[in-house]
Amino acid sequence: MDFLKNQLKNLFNDERFDQLLKSIDQHLEHSLKEFDHHLSHFNNNYFFHVDSAETEDEVIIQATLPVGNDDKVHLDMVNHQLRILIQRFETEQIQNNEGEILKKENYSKRIERYLPLPPNVAPESIKASMSGNRLTVRVPKVSNQHSNIIEIDEE
Repeated sequence: MDFLKNQLKNLFNDERFDQLLKSIDQHLEHSLKEFDHHLSHFNNNYFFHVDSAETEDEVIIQATLPVGNDDKVHLDMVNHQLRILIQRFETEQIQNNEGEILKKENYSKRIERYLPLPPNVAPESIKASMSGNRLTVRVPKVSNQHSNIIEIDEE
């Protein structure tokens, strides 16, 4: 019985337990750093920041887009929402030591974001400009917006 007690004491001594906790802590810290790295890469390549402001005459939307030289940016209206679409075309190739192309693959990526617009805007008069990776969209408001009153029949 004393032998078993000694074995259990050795198994659960403070030094071994501390080593186990340190090992778990190091593993978690490494995993979280890797996750943070991947999340940062994903955030920088697939999301973009948008600011909007509204004046009496227009809605102004400014976005910093994650675009490269060959990326295409498209704007369109879908169900009274402004869609910002970035189309990215990339080529990946594998070469041998002599520089011969062994495999070449072309693919595209889409990054898009929908921004709801207020009901009193004129979608046909939208103006957009791009400077570097900064997109500015100006959406004029319609000043003669009126509402229709709907009568409710009583039964």
